Amino acid sequence: MTEYMIWIWLALFVIAAAFEFATLDFVSIWFAIAAIPSFILSLVGVDPLIQVFVFVGIALFLLLFTRPVMLKHLKTNEIKTNVDSMVGTTGVVIARITPDTIGRVRVRSTEWSAIAKESIDVDEHVRVLDIEGVKLIVEKIEKV
Repeated sequence: MTEYMIWIWLALFVIAAAFEFATLDFVSIWFAIAAIPSFILSLVGVDPLIQVFVFVGIALFLLLFTRPVMLKHLKTNEIKTNVDSMVGTTGVVIARITPDTIGRVRVRSTEWSAIAKESIDVDEHVRVLDIEGVKLIVEKIEKV
């Protein structure tokens, strides 16, 4: 039984590594790395059940604790645009905003659709919290 486990771990490593190189999502690389110790254990002749437990343990550890760190430092899928600089800026409401309706806001001499969790009347000042599609998510601020 241990002889074919060598091939299973080797195949799992190759498939996971190839899938990671094809997608670059930092998901399957952890399974490829976790297959290496299990492959070594199978070469030594350790019980296949222990090999599986080692594989699952290492894969879960890597996936839960190292993937977020890697994503934070590499941010592979995020494309920054100039619109990101809008977050934190202030503007003036030009069409009333309610939690149920989309209003209009003027920020940096440009009009935007805007949504908010509260009702905000015309001529009130708002701060841009985020951007969702082509709408600004805003909150009411006191006049400065």
